[in-house]
Amino acid sequence: MHKKFPFAMILTVLSLWLAACGGGGIEPTSPPAGGSGVTPPPAVLSLDPANTAGENGKAAAAYLYEGLVSMKDGQITGVLAESYSVSDDGLDYIFNLRPGVSFHDGEPLDADAVIANFTRWYDPASPLRGDGSYAAWVAAFNGFKGETAEDGKAKSQYDGIEKTNDLTVLVHLNSPDPEFLQKISDPAFSIVSPAVLAQGGEDGGTNKYKSAGIQDGKLTLEPFAGYWDPAAIPSEGMEVSFDKGDY
Repeated sequence: MHKKFPFAMILTVLSLWLAACGGGGIEPTSPPAGGSGVTPPPAVLSLDPANTAGENGKAAAAYLYEGLVSMKDGQITGVLAESYSVSDDGLDYIFNLRPGVSFHDGEPLDADAVIANFTRWYDPASPLRGDGSYAAWVAAFNGFKGETAEDGKAKSQYDGIEKTNDLTVLVHLNSPDPEFLQKISDPAFSIVSPAVLAQGGEDGGTNKYKSAGIQDGKLTLEPFAGYWDPAAIPSEGMEVSFDKGDY
């Protein structure tokens, strides 16, 4: 059964139309669903965490999505990353992904999925990019791929991502950033299923709730039976109201 919860605030649900716009980049990426050379159709992703600017929207997206790490009680803790390490020079971050994690669409969380998300945030040529402004990325890392400052150096502190193995990625920075882990704990940097981004859908998350539909100003959530932490799976779904005019 679904239990209705009263909310003091109206959750804002933002929509992002994603369209293919070419590829490229120094980091290896998986091709979008649909086959090589096939342009994916325009897609709608409800509550796109990378482009949900308002706190209400972020609160709603948090029911569906998770990032590599999160901030709890002032400390960084692993979520989709089971563990991580930092090089002595502060430029390389290695993330060991949690095994056995699935997106709500059934696709596995792996290094390719993480790389596709970082590439989408950083590279305007990503086929999963769409027309979002990615303001959270700019605020955290100063710029996108190919953008340079007046001194000719890259604007972005982020320099790329590599696949070490199926469950390990290495993120490289141009300069040390002691706040890097705190930055990527922001809900804007939640990991979304690349297949959902490419093909369309209203939910590409990994969290303990998944979307059961959006209709008449209400987002219906139901427990995700495939959640990686069985003890945390809720016993009931719930219904979240939002302003349909902002959808």
